[in-house]
Amino acid sequence: MKIRLSGLLSALLPGLLIAVTLCAGGCTTVNYTAQQFIPKDPGKISLLKTTAPAYQIENLEYTQVDGAVSRGVYIRKPGADFTVLYFMGSGVRIDANGAYFAKAFTDLNANVISFDYRGFGRSDSNGKPHSLIELESDTLALYDYVRKMVPGKLVVHGHSFGSFVAARLASQRTVDAIVLEGTGTTALAYSENMVPWFAKPFVKINLDQELMSIDNRAALRSYAGPVLIINGVNDAQTPAPTARDLFTSIPRTNKRYEEVAGAGHMNAMSKPETLKAYREFLNGQF
Repeated sequence: MKIRLSGLLSALLPGLLIAVTLCAGGCTTVNYTAQQFIPKDPGKISLLKTTAPAYQIENLEYTQVDGAVSRGVYIRKPGADFTVLYFMGSGVRIDANGAYFAKAFTDLNANVISFDYRGFGRSDSNGKPHSLIELESDTLALYDYVRKMVPGKLVVHGHSFGSFVAARLASQRTVDAIVLEGTGTTALAYSENMVPWFAKPFVKINLDQELMSIDNRAALRSYAGPVLIINGVNDAQTPAPTARDLFTSIPRTNKRYEEVAGAGHMNAMSKPETLKAYREFLNGQF
């Protein structure tokens, strides 16, 4: 079976699930409860009022040069030690997941800023088709906007798909520090890792030229600042070996790799040892 992919990686998962289902060939029983059918956002941004009551949530809006509107949040309090510009994974959005991803940064006594991607969540496109070129333009403009607004240290942190966004940004701007969480080397490796081992003989991934050009190793070659790479030991979507490959490819000493026991793709930042490594990294302990 051959699957041809184009556009953003967010389109990848549904096709793979269909392919895996076809390849499985057997029968199975799937059990559901009524609670699973009730819509819920367990990480919705308003929950920060309870989990981090010292923080205020300010809505941000930035109009891109082509008329698209990027909307996000600035979660802050007086006396924070630094600010994080956070790039979310594919399918993650502020209103549904903001409290979850922001909690770790409030535990670090940091402010955090994040924007939904163009045409997703709070943000609007300009009504025209868009792809990685527009995403990159948006990212650079938003970084410049945030950098002018925020005093002190600004850490760029990207998770999963957002790690590729963050690495590309670091290749074009002099950022204070970069953190890549749940990351890997290339878009091809990222997509292939989403195919279960038992389906790999039956599924071939073809990426379009735009996606094939995504390579975190190449992006980080022109970045001279400190890099922290975080990956869960149990991460199946971006397995630890691919994150280690990326770490090894960085030809500098101001880097740190943290492999988090008991963590998967989504929860490495919830672990105390990760927060400890984050603090040490920002204090120059590589």
